[in-house]
Amino acid sequence: MKGEHKGKLCGDVNKRCRHKVKICLCGKQFMRDTSYMRHVVSCRQVPKIKPVIKIRGLSSDSNILNDLVTEVQGLKTLITQQPTVNNITHVYQPIVNNIYMISDVGAFKILCDKMGVNEATEFLCALANKPKTMVLFEKVYLDCEPDDYPIANANGKDFYYYDGDSNIIYDEGGCLISKLGDRLIKNTFLEAADPLLTRFVKQNEGEHDGDDDDYDRFRALQTAACSVKADRSFIRELSLKTYHPGHRLISAK
Repeated sequence: MKGEHKGKLCGDVNKRCRHKVKICLCGKQFMRDTSYMRHVVSCRQVPKIKPVIKIRGLSSDSNILNDLVTEVQGLKTLITQQPTVNNITHVYQPIVNNIYMISDVGAFKILCDKMGVNEATEFLCALANKPKTMVLFEKVYLDCEPDDYPIANANGKDFYYYDGDSNIIYDEGGCLISKLGDRLIKNTFLEAADPLLTRFVKQNEGEHDGDDDDYDRFRALQTAACSVKADRSFIRELSLKTYHPGHRLISAK
């Protein structure tokens, strides 16, 4: 192990062990796949073929760093596009009177403002194990007094809420907010995954080894984003939580 855990066994610090003896054709020995890979790329005695690596989630005949760089570029492509069902953008959601307006833009930065970067990342990684739209929606938008919620309903099925342009939206039956919630959780997972993978790739440059935890958390968030399905319990839970006939959103409409 390196850094603060130098001299300890992987199992002692809850690390997934990647240590194994790798011997290059030139005679040099390596204890990690990543160190061996970096060497064989430039070693003149090694035929110019791709080394065979078996890493969870990656093809067995791929160079791990090339695959990771490709994934970083793919995420950044998503981030630079406008938010749709499958895209996110790195912008803050609009705020009026200290209330975040409801949007499907990824909410990772909002969570970072509320909780801190590390806490927000851990919260989302835990949520990725069992995604629940209401858990994220409540943390982002309903972490305040009911009078300050950016959404309300008076009958358990029709919702009033502020959209990204500070307009009051009347959503009969909750169809719009249901789809928005599905996009919100997907985009937030993607937004949180990007910095983890970027950091892992940078740490693997030169003779350094990336943090296994960063890679594992990235993979968990990416997998969750790709497998998120419509959460049918979201509207039911949201209607109970936001029932407030006297809310100013309802009286103003």
